[in-house]
Amino acid sequence: MKLTFARNSPQRGLTYSTAAMVFIGAFLTFVMEPIVGRMVTPFFGGAVHVWAVSLMVFQALLLAGYLYAHLVAPRIGGWHLIIVLMPIVQLPLSFSSAVAPQAPIAALTFGLFSQISLPFVVLSSTAVVAQVWWYRTSTAESLSEPFFLYGVSNFGAMVGLLGYPFVIEPFLGVTAQRWIWSVIYLAYIGATALTWLMLRPRRETRSVIPPANTDRVAWTVVGRWLALSTASSALLVATTNVIAYEVGSISLIWVLPLALYLGSFIVVFARRPIGLVRVLDAYAIEIAICALIFGRIFFLGIWAIAGVLILFFALCLIANRCLYLLRPPSSQLTAFYLTIAVGGLIGGMVVSLVAPVAFTTVAEFPIAALAVVAASWRSNRILRWWRLPILKGGMRFTLLTLLTVACIGFLVVADWVTGHSQHFRNFYGVKTVRDMAAKNDVPAYRTLAYGWTIHGAQFLNAARRDESVTYYYHGGALQQAASIRVHPSRSAVIGLGTGASAIWFEANEHVDFYEIDPGIEALARERFTYLKDSVARLEVIIGDARLNFAARDRNAEPYDFILVDAFSGDAIPTHLVTQEALDVYLSHLAADGVIVFHVSNRFYDLRPIIKAIALRRGLSGAVTVTLDRSNVIHTSSSVVVLARQPERLAPLLTEKRWSALGRDDNLPTIAPWTDDYINMIAALRGSGYGR
Repeated sequence: MKLTFARNSPQRGLTYSTAAMVFIGAFLTFVMEPIVGRMVTPFFGGAVHVWAVSLMVFQALLLAGYLYAHLVAPRIGGWHLIIVLMPIVQLPLSFSSAVAPQAPIAALTFGLFSQISLPFVVLSSTAVVAQVWWYRTSTAESLSEPFFLYGVSNFGAMVGLLGYPFVIEPFLGVTAQRWIWSVIYLAYIGATALTWLMLRPRRETRSVIPPANTDRVAWTVVGRWLALSTASSALLVATTNVIAYEVGSISLIWVLPLALYLGSFIVVFARRPIGLVRVLDAYAIEIAICALIFGRIFFLGIWAIAGVLILFFALCLIANRCLYLLRPPSSQLTAFYLTIAVGGLIGGMVVSLVAPVAFTTVAEFPIAALAVVAASWRSNRILRWWRLPILKGGMRFTLLTLLTVACIGFLVVADWVTGHSQHFRNFYGVKTVRDMAAKNDVPAYRTLAYGWTIHGAQFLNAARRDESVTYYYHGGALQQAASIRVHPSRSAVIGLGTGASAIWFEANEHVDFYEIDPGIEALARERFTYLKDSVARLEVIIGDARLNFAARDRNAEPYDFILVDAFSGDAIPTHLVTQEALDVYLSHLAADGVIVFHVSNRFYDLRPIIKAIALRRGLSGAVTVTLDRSNVIHTSSSVVVLARQPERLAPLLTEKRWSALGRDDNLPTIAPWTDDYINMIAALRGSGYGR
């Protein structure tokens, strides 16, 4: 963020001090969110609604901070410094709760409000309070408008947002993170006090009358503030959903839409906005249509992700430029930011809470894109089409027509290519059951997928429906690993999918399936027949697997075989592959039992992590080193098998596809993951990053 002012201007010191206060406040706010998310996981698990509820709480606290900045801070003057000191009672950052595998919303919400609310509310008020002080300083005549500080705030937020996964998390554990965060908060207190002393803003009292009626803002303008902020916030969440549900993503991908969203505020609220933003506004309709197309051509993979993000950024620039043009006089800036916060909360809640219930696909994305265009609409937009020289003579209308036809055509082609599909959606995401017709030597089959990640398949022919396919086929690495269990066995499988692994087990065996998504169990029972056809005794336990494992009676019969099969999707449940998680599994494993980790994944290689935690506990292991040729019937899988007794792995190590876990396995040596330290970047294939 570049701050420009005259070299010898008295504004220099004021700008540095105020910008430092705003930057540190925003940085701490956006680093605090992932730290709290990490602290919550051991108590409430990795269910997707745990993070969704946490975000809703953060948005509510953000609104509370803006309410404070609007109603209280301007009237208490320097007493605000006492408010800034109050969060010290909740430092260092910490979170504790009763372990709850079902992650009840009420308990999670209460825990967050009671333990982390004070610092977050204070920090979220920083940008608005600083702008109020800037406007009311005794030297206000020599200062510029305060709105550029909102850009500084978003820059600090983006630095924190991008810095956490790429700089902070790879090198620091949660314990170190929360202590360092607390020390930086003390620096924030100092920056705030220094800014107050330098600005000396006038204090507002309730008896103060606005200087002129011209400062009042029409309700129609307030309505547009609300509409623009609601639409752009809804588009942010919807874009993240498109990438996660349709295109496929790594777990860090949610950072990119939010960073672009914040970046759009930086651009339009800068002292010298770039001219490109004005040009984009003239093409709002075409940009929205292109966004709809890229939202559906998910078969382009990474290129579709790039297209969606570029178009999303363009729409955010259009909406937020309109907000900037509608900004009020500085005397009304607190109401302006309060309205933006309300709109952000509404947009986020509608997409996060209503859309999963109302839609079976990610329909909120096209709705939000069109809402941005509608909210930013100006009556002269169509007339401006004809003023652009290269588009005179009706070419603009022709281009718009072609884009519309292309959008409809892509929707039709996509549905034709993917075959007969049924979509099912809940708060855990969009699941697609797709029937594929027979082709060449492959008979008709049915798949279960998240986006384009297939989580299981089954032949539709009744004579072959008991034949395991994809990762679970007979003779594959997973089935080989399962074959070395003692017979008869008591087994646990973390991750249900279609239930294909149930075919492996015999009539005198018992299998507990641990599944976090109740919608998956319903589909496995209603759309596939593996569970129905299995001769083993089966039980499905809903909730976070690790927490349910930990809550299991220690006197219960131990498991002879544990399969951790929760990593083939693009979002990694990291709490299932830490040192503490392995200890939980071992506490319920028989002395001669084996633990199998199925870690096939497009983006991450978890084998080095499992190696690190296994060696720390003195376990023997076998790992697949040669992958089979993959097709619909036989899908190659990456597998690690652990055992206390080395001889249990001997049947695997006679096969060429297996190698003993150790010095000669060609796996890099990295630090083991724990509940305190997780390095996602180090797990990226070929990254070689981290400690």
